[in-house]
Amino acid sequence: MPTYRDFSITLLCGLALLTGLSLYAPGSVSFAPHEAMVLKRASQPLELQLQSFYSPLYLLLMGIWQQAATNPVWLRLPSVLCGLLALIVGMQVIRQLVGFHAAPAALLLLAGAPFLVAQARAISPATMVLALAMMSYSSFLEYRRAGQRIWLGALIAISIISWGAQASLIFLSLVQSAVMLINSGRFNSEKQRWWWLAQIGVLILFALAFWHPLSHFVTVRLPALTPAQTAEAIPLFALLSTNLPLPEALPGMLVMLVLGISGLRATADWRKNPRHSLLIFGLIAPCPVYLFTPQSEVILLCALPCLFGLVAMGLRLYPRWARQGFWAAIALCYIWSYWHLY
Repeated sequence: MPTYRDFSITLLCGLALLTGLSLYAPGSVSFAPHEAMVLKRASQPLELQLQSFYSPLYLLLMGIWQQAATNPVWLRLPSVLCGLLALIVGMQVIRQLVGFHAAPAALLLLAGAPFLVAQARAISPATMVLALAMMSYSSFLEYRRAGQRIWLGALIAISIISWGAQASLIFLSLVQSAVMLINSGRFNSEKQRWWWLAQIGVLILFALAFWHPLSHFVTVRLPALTPAQTAEAIPLFALLSTNLPLPEALPGMLVMLVLGISGLRATADWRKNPRHSLLIFGLIAPCPVYLFTPQSEVILLCALPCLFGLVAMGLRLYPRWARQGFWAAIALCYIWSYWHLY
């Protein structure tokens, strides 16, 4: 069984990998039109930033950050730092979700994921959102384990703060509540009572704070859904797996699909195991949010740790020679994605 020293080494390797890939070839980095728009919004007065539906918390951070320098690498550094924070917090989350044996592989897959690297190289709130999602999962898992209300308070605070980065992160509360409901027999009555009281308060506060966009989504966007939108699921999985469009993403997508389906076999007890329930729901929930709202990679990034958790669990079901073959295939697919990225 891997020791905590092994996990520390894996985490350091993952941090070094993500840092190197995110900061590689800084001379090739130039501002995309949407990045220039974000910087323009960030330079606006604080009152306008707080009124913006585009991640006011991130705009506030970038408004302060760009006062120090305007170098492209410097302006992208918050995304890199948030990505590293997401890895640090995510290590504990991944270890609890997939177990000691599969966690190192899942962390390395996440650290080198082309989709994460692309977001860490961009002026975007995506990695900030991922870090907040990992903090939310960590607090939930600790409350599930220990039942201490300090973790429930931390979860409520993180939920409210996360709305400033991306209001769609309300899906975290829904996912965690679904896990509590399905596995209600594994939690004592007091723990459940405090949980539901807290979640009712969070949902009421969310409805009051975002009433207008919420009512627009329910009355306008939901009735306008078409079956064609569900066809975007395949390009969505290609984006998650390789950060490439089809058909370039096909080899990497197929490798991840095979391993992900194998990982689902290892989570067949998800109705009785809260960790596996959270792993599956954490992968599925961001996808319809991405498909049925203005498509933003910000929310889709939250599915990545759960995807690679399943992939790492699937890897462990194969003999050693097959695992080595899969790792070689993953490495080639990652390199192919990096070649397109840079």
